[in-house]
Amino acid sequence: MKILVVCGAGASSTFVAQRLRRAAVAAGLDWDASAGMEHTVAPGGHDLVLVGPHLADRLSAVRNRAQAPVVLLPADVFADRDGVRTLALAQAAIAAARHTTKGTTMTAVRTVRIGSSHGLHARPAKLFAQAAKDAGIPVTIAKDSGKAVNAASILGVISLAVEHGDYVTLTADGDGAEGVLDILTELLTTDHDQAAAE
Repeated sequence: MKILVVCGAGASSTFVAQRLRRAAVAAGLDWDASAGMEHTVAPGGHDLVLVGPHLADRLSAVRNRAQAPVVLLPADVFADRDGVRTLALAQAAIAAARHTTKGTTMTAVRTVRIGSSHGLHARPAKLFAQAAKDAGIPVTIAKDSGKAVNAASILGVISLAVEHGDYVTLTADGDGAEGVLDILTELLTTDHDQAAAE
């Protein structure tokens, strides 16, 4: 498995790639992760391209250059010191890509940190599941590197036992997948418990 981590100048992506390689080795995976910049993305050169959060506005351009899944890394990726969360995101993206017919469906993957102070209990889980259902495209949610569940199922979401500060990986398949994940990310990062108390 060849993974390219892309950032603006290559420095921060080097740290992410090194940590990802170490996490992959620790998990017994024969993966190669390297760092690069947007111009180093080449068709067929990698199995997965991870894009730094500061290049969110360049995501479409990177997708146009790559013939592999392209994933936007979370804003706090540089705090992932052991690379475990980045590895979980990469594994989820690769699994999602295997279930997608090339050229017919847009797949978007994003890792998000839960903002609600009491996690995804009934109220925030209901808001999230309803938004996922309203999206009109398939969306899944997984805690860490665990099994993904249908994000439109409130029971499935609650069964993940997601607490405040936990990381979840969202995968959306279909037209407008990135926009759907923007909306769902906003819901997950908002502290609905604090808003309800005010």
